[in-house]
Amino acid sequence: MVCFCDLPISLIHEHLNAYGPYGIGLDKDWGRKSGVAPVIYTHRRAQTRQPILRLTTKAVRAGDERAANDLKVLAAYTKPFVGPAWRARKRPRFQSTVQFYDEREWRYVPRLRGSDLFLRWKDYNDASKRNSLHRDLEKLALPVHPDFIMYLILPFQRSENNVIELHNYLMALYSREDAILVTSTIMTKDRLQKDV
Repeated sequence: MVCFCDLPISLIHEHLNAYGPYGIGLDKDWGRKSGVAPVIYTHRRAQTRQPILRLTTKAVRAGDERAANDLKVLAAYTKPFVGPAWRARKRPRFQSTVQFYDEREWRYVPRLRGSDLFLRWKDYNDASKRNSLHRDLEKLALPVHPDFIMYLILPFQRSENNVIELHNYLMALYSREDAILVTSTIMTKDRLQKDV
């Protein structure tokens, strides 16, 4: 899945501090047209949580693969209202819980035809099966035309010339006109935090 947040630029400060100093702001119409959708926030006592789990288990036991996959996709669009933030399979010591609801998350979960998008744990731990699924998923990458890039946020590091490097990368990736268009969206985290 690919995760996005629906935050106005004025609320991005805390998000950049929590997730890193880089960001890409995309047009919301592009997201909707691409099938990106808001998540369903839930919690342990929510009436939505248990029915999804029960129906998924029931569909799997009944051998109804289509219903099971549909319910797994629905489950992939759910997220805890609050919980621990995991980074590199570890829970950071400095942060006990995160209000995920404040992130206003949207997700894109691709649909693979003739293949199960969701690996069982034993298959997930098998690198060859995981890599095979990744190769299939690469074909379903979300294309982003330069017209839909609203912001590129990065830290300013004069010593590394990272803004110039990004500009040069864009010039190699896109036509000259598109690269200039995208380059005009670059904002540095430092400047952004001073302005908002």
